[in-house]
Amino acid sequence: MTLRAFPFLLVTQGEVAVSGAKREHIKQRLWTGDFTLMLAIAFCAFVSCQALNNGTPLYITRIGGSTGFAGMLILDFSIAAAIARLFAGRIIDRMGRKRIMVVGALLLIAGSALAIPLPGFYPQIVLRALQGIGFACVTTASATAAADVLPCERLGEGIGYYALGQSLGMAFGPAFGIFLCSLVFTESLFVGVAGVGAVLLILVMCCNYEKHVERLPETSEYRVLEERRRRLAEEADIGAIEEEVEDADRYRGLAALFEKRALVGALPMIVICLGFAIPVSYTALYAQSLGLSNAGMFFFVGAIAMTASRFLGGRLLDVMPPRVLFLLTNLCGIAMFLVMAFVHAEWMLYVGGFFFGVSMGFAFPLLNSMAVKNTPPERWGAANAMFLLANDMGIGLGASLWGFVADSVGFLPVMLGGAAMFAIGYAIALIVFPRKK
Repeated sequence: MTLRAFPFLLVTQGEVAVSGAKREHIKQRLWTGDFTLMLAIAFCAFVSCQALNNGTPLYITRIGGSTGFAGMLILDFSIAAAIARLFAGRIIDRMGRKRIMVVGALLLIAGSALAIPLPGFYPQIVLRALQGIGFACVTTASATAAADVLPCERLGEGIGYYALGQSLGMAFGPAFGIFLCSLVFTESLFVGVAGVGAVLLILVMCCNYEKHVERLPETSEYRVLEERRRRLAEEADIGAIEEEVEDADRYRGLAALFEKRALVGALPMIVICLGFAIPVSYTALYAQSLGLSNAGMFFFVGAIAMTASRFLGGRLLDVMPPRVLFLLTNLCGIAMFLVMAFVHAEWMLYVGGFFFGVSMGFAFPLLNSMAVKNTPPERWGAANAMFLLANDMGIGLGASLWGFVADSVGFLPVMLGGAAMFAIGYAIALIVFPRKK
């Protein structure tokens, strides 16, 4: 006897197959509205940050300050962001993502808008700290939220695309800051950044996935965790709930603030960001010192190269050994600095921008993915905080260090020093990266 004798069974099997296919499609879906929103939030936050980092040296020199003082203000921003990240990761894991993003967006707007009625050197010290805290809150929470809304089996690929939002913000932000500083109004930089902050706040207010986990992919770690918690609460499973509380309480003191498993991505990140601090902070001043007027094109070319490297690279994060991909990243970074060190025409500036874009386009998603993948879901907030802390400290320390070097001996040693940072970063990666894919 065959199933043809029972047509209702054939229909049932077909329905099951279709239903299974639909579920598989849902599991595999990456580009959801929630994920796209996180990408836009990351882009706006990094545009604000890098517009300020690249525009601040121009603003300070415009009102009579030095490159070294401008570098110290970038360090001020980074120290404030770093301190905020030490606590933001823990708070995000406890209180939720949206609340922290709202607070961060408001601080970023306030730190920028208050610079308009409070111009000059000394108010900038306080305002840069406010900007740093706001930036840290938004980016730590949004990076964690991005991991929340991704299907587990496509986490590496998804983080790669999310990092594209960060990287594009780091590429477009400096060009935006240079443009704002070219306007007649001296404080136009802060007007523009406050406007971007307002857009950021609107986007953050649209983030509601924490209340509607059922619309997330079925294999989203956040959805799985929340549904389990709700099920335990409904069943009044006191033992299981107490076990989860004990697991959360394991992380106290320094353990609550630092996630050592994220160091695999954070250690190489802080070193190469000592190098990345040079183009994102001083390209405009460097081009100005050489008599080249179109520094914004460096970042425009970089943004195109960065986008291409992410989309053409596709799923390299999930299929290529990290050491091989990071080697490509660092070779492009070294090539950028060698071109920039001996630039004498605008076309060479554009070539440097190309290598900048490719290097940053691979570095951020690769290292971010490794930091998160090496960490359990309940610690993603702390892991992202540590990774972004490495970014902040690398950019801040680098901007301060290279600013004083440029004041003392010029930009050529600065560019060669940046190339050395990428070589050292790869050496560290060889030590901390896992030997397997």
